[in-house]
Amino acid sequence: MKKNQLTIIVQPDWGTSIRKLHSIRSFTVPKRYISYLILGIVLLVSFGISGTLDIRENIAIKQRIAAIEKNLTSLETIVAQVDSIRDEEKIIREFLGIEAWQTNFDINERMGKGGTSSHDEFILDQVNLETEIEHIEETKPLHLRVHDLRQDIHELILVLSKMTETLECRPTIMPVKDTAIWITSGFGWRKSPFTGLREFHKGLDISGRKGAPIIATADGVVKKVGYNRFIGNYVRLTHDERFATSYGHLLKYSVSKGQKVERGQVIGYMGTTGMSTGYHVHYEVSDNDRRVNPYNFILNRNEQTLSASR
Repeated sequence: MKKNQLTIIVQPDWGTSIRKLHSIRSFTVPKRYISYLILGIVLLVSFGISGTLDIRENIAIKQRIAAIEKNLTSLETIVAQVDSIRDEEKIIREFLGIEAWQTNFDINERMGKGGTSSHDEFILDQVNLETEIEHIEETKPLHLRVHDLRQDIHELILVLSKMTETLECRPTIMPVKDTAIWITSGFGWRKSPFTGLREFHKGLDISGRKGAPIIATADGVVKKVGYNRFIGNYVRLTHDERFATSYGHLLKYSVSKGQKVERGQVIGYMGTTGMSTGYHVHYEVSDNDRRVNPYNFILNRNEQTLSASR
């Protein structure tokens, strides 16, 4: 037989003679093909494992990026909230007469005492110091800003506790006892809704539902009640020698001249009497007979409700 041939003999089991005889020619696979095949399998396995690891790593990276973006969004929200609280803290400081540059001073010193012969130079130093502090505050890390804010608020609470009697006669709350309220016109120059001309609005117009309770914003005495063709039914209170408040366009008032009132006491109800385009109260604050922006005196305000006043 030839070495390159394969002979197969088929023999039935039941003892008959051989029926067929086949001779199959053999074939030879070159060794280099086997090497190529092994190399291909190795490369395929290697790239497959590597690709799988890369895919998993890419997924993990995308997940980390998504988490970082979420944290950044939360951080931006926190920063905005801190800045908002800082703005409120500045308003309270202005209300109490405490400047930001006085943070490290003793509480009693902040309340104001005598001066010196170099007063002008001292004021200039204060202004420069305040500007520098504001610049430093903007560049501080968030955790330090939060720490300083907590400390400042704590100090303000101490100041407020020492000024309780004084604050009883200072208008500090919203003049409407209701939740569904909003400001339709702020303090300052505006276009008159009746004439279309430019006029100075001396108070806040706070709108709400008909009959919403109007309350005194500080302890005081009813100086005057009555009707005016411009502001309709109104109440005017005096709180001390310095502050006075007025409430106009009332549906009706529930106090009388000379009556003592306390902060939060109902003095009337929201209406649209006088020259009015809808249900609201016209609220004014006077400081030594000079009209000032009531917005700066409302400490329990809601920013979303009162944003129109800025």
